[in-house]
Amino acid sequence: MALSIMLSACGSAGGESSNATSGEAKASGELEGKCTILQYETTATAQYKGWQKGLAEFQEENPSLDVEWSSTNFESFRSNAKVLLSGGSVPDVVLVNTGNADAGQLASQGLLDPLTDLVEENGWDKELNGAVSALAKYDDNGNAGAGEWYGVPSTASYFTFYYNKDLLAEHGITEMPSSMAELETVFDDLLKAGVTPISSNAGEHAVLQTWWQLISQDASREEVDNFILLAGPADITGGAFAEGTKHLEEWISKGYLGHQLAGLKADDMERAFIAGEMPFMANGTWSFNRINEEAPFDWGLLEFPEAKLTAGTSGHLWAIPSDAKNKECAKAWIEKTLSESVQGEIGRLGGIPVMVDPSTIEDERMKEMNETFQLLKSEDRLSFYPDYPVPGLLDHQVAGLQGLVSGSQSGEEFLAEMKDYYESNK
Repeated sequence: MALSIMLSACGSAGGESSNATSGEAKASGELEGKCTILQYETTATAQYKGWQKGLAEFQEENPSLDVEWSSTNFESFRSNAKVLLSGGSVPDVVLVNTGNADAGQLASQGLLDPLTDLVEENGWDKELNGAVSALAKYDDNGNAGAGEWYGVPSTASYFTFYYNKDLLAEHGITEMPSSMAELETVFDDLLKAGVTPISSNAGEHAVLQTWWQLISQDASREEVDNFILLAGPADITGGAFAEGTKHLEEWISKGYLGHQLAGLKADDMERAFIAGEMPFMANGTWSFNRINEEAPFDWGLLEFPEAKLTAGTSGHLWAIPSDAKNKECAKAWIEKTLSESVQGEIGRLGGIPVMVDPSTIEDERMKEMNETFQLLKSEDRLSFYPDYPVPGLLDHQVAGLQGLVSGSQSGEEFLAEMKDYYESNK
């Protein structure tokens, strides 16, 4: 079976190749054989750059290890993961997406090794808890939230507002609102001045995440866990789901998010914000580095006011395929990604490492972003992302929300159809 995944490998440390078997990770300098690391983060991200620092250290510490660093892209890996992890040439350690539809399925199919012992031996379970650990654990049916650890995250993200301080000051706004009502008054005033308040898109995932954040505004931990973790009956057509969807419809009808959203992609949204066309952009912290590098104006981050929960969770998981040949290397690599050196580098470069002391980060915006995440983590206020529960839900949600922004579907119709899909596939 031909794979559509194109891999690009970089050079590695020298050494003779061998088939090392599973077992406890050896001490630094004792690892040997060939070790393949497969990932799909783009080269511009803080985590990729942090991992490159870790890779250089890893190779220096293990001169007899032949390390092959391979890269693919997110969608290609998701589409071909089962084939790739059960074929004749299996990576030793691989990055996998969180959620029942991805890591959960791979775990339940026996394609990933449980990593609970590794996690507990390193004490990571003490630091990674609540919503940050929930999507790293899966039961025998592949449902998240309980069972064995099948992967370990090294980064995280959350959903927020970016705002253009200079543009807002031009319209007399110098202090950020502390309530949703005050924020919407700002939006109304901007519209009166002929300015679209929020840069967004429905061609990819920004409207989807905004919808989920507006649900998270008033959702309880139980409502979220029932939906995401299948912990109990999910009230998809009522409660916080109904309120949040109605809230999004109001934002769309008022024009807060602009128009022609279905044809816009993430790059379009970011470019419009950077160009100063809209004073706000609702998106994840994954946009931080681009805004930090390209925005020609003073800007800041604003949490959604009065939110009980915030969309966000731990990042993609480092996992060990069951058929990997060099599992000692795989365990050592995961340990390296959670080392103080690599975690500190990710934070310094504008990412959110799962284990870092924000006071060690010098850049004030980066420090603020990491302080916010650590607070959300400690208070268990992260509500995950909405596509995790069942396979195919992401495409279903994106298509439904495109109908919502175009006016071809009502919020009630969208929720009813999503409920049918969710119940049929969970």
